[in-house]
Amino acid sequence: MTKKKRNYILLIIIFVLIWKELWWLALLLVSLITLYLFSLKLVSVIKFSFFKKGIRGLFIFLFIFSIAISIKLFLGDIYKIPSSSMEDTLFTNDIILVNKLKYGPKLPQSPFEIPWVNIAFYFNDKAKARIHENWWEHKRLSGYSKVKNGDILVYEYFKKNSFFVKRCVGIAGDTLTLKATNIYINKVKHLFAKTVRKEYQFKVSDNKLFYKKTDSLQINEYIQRGTGNPNYRTASLLLKDKEKIEKLSMVDSLQPAVKKYNPSDELFARPRNTKWTAYDLGPIIIPKKGMPITLNEANYAIYRTAINLHESVYIEKKESDYFINGEQVKSYVFKQDYYFMMGDHRNGSYDSRFIGFIPEEKIVGKVQCILWSNYQNEFQWSRFLKKIE
Repeated sequence: MTKKKRNYILLIIIFVLIWKELWWLALLLVSLITLYLFSLKLVSVIKFSFFKKGIRGLFIFLFIFSIAISIKLFLGDIYKIPSSSMEDTLFTNDIILVNKLKYGPKLPQSPFEIPWVNIAFYFNDKAKARIHENWWEHKRLSGYSKVKNGDILVYEYFKKNSFFVKRCVGIAGDTLTLKATNIYINKVKHLFAKTVRKEYQFKVSDNKLFYKKTDSLQINEYIQRGTGNPNYRTASLLLKDKEKIEKLSMVDSLQPAVKKYNPSDELFARPRNTKWTAYDLGPIIIPKKGMPITLNEANYAIYRTAINLHESVYIEKKESDYFINGEQVKSYVFKQDYYFMMGDHRNGSYDSRFIGFIPEEKIVGKVQCILWSNYQNEFQWSRFLKKIE
């Protein structure tokens, strides 16, 4: 390829990036190319060949090092699935590629978040003492898309470098309702993926025949005998498996297994005069940047945790009045967008039903594909570089 063609291709790439409002990426690309050309020019004026080779090698190393850091910070990174909460979409220990560019990369808030560069800070005791602190304010560069309902996201929560992978079932401004294992967004029922596992209960008239049939369907491991009556079963089923079991002649009264109300369940919110459970809650409006709320008993119960944890203010209730940073108020306006996350394996997921809304500043990126999977201790060729929907 001639130099002239390379320049044309480069100009087209830069134009496309600017057109997609990824101006920062175009600037980064130009900066790296300029640095590379300047380094070559600088090396060319060195007369001694020994020093020229050494400095040239150093410049090339630093250039490659800068590109590697830029890719991990701004474009994408590799993560390992920590739990079974996303089965059967993602399995424990799957290695996934996360696209940071899609929603725009989140800039580091401390030097410990900069790959490889952070190693130097571990040797400084003063810096190490601040390892869990944010050194700089949250900032996110522009991306080429927005978070959509159904996207599978990686986000950071509880503490630094503690990452979760869940499906976004509600975006900022949505009205969300959970009812009998179903999800309603703005009063419309949604099934985000066929890989979602839901809990069902049913009655079996012939146990021997039932196990023979389900063994051939390869779903026995997800079926449990009910307590109190040997003919009842509970099962965590995919939609396709649920439809297969429904057709069995010895199965009767298959319906969602919704847990009864228990006031000791640790949900993210429990407004007075409601009987919310992990499978039956709402309706709730997911906070949106600029969204005002009237501070009353119900809203305080629903939004208090998000405000105190993620809005850089402290809200409290004293008798029937509400105070933010000690000042009495009657309303509040949210400073950022939030999302409601749930695992596809609904009965085995610790998600927004328990920890609350996830703020925009905690989103790392979208799961793009499975790089490889050793599910059941065997390399799964069918999941190699599998795109995730």
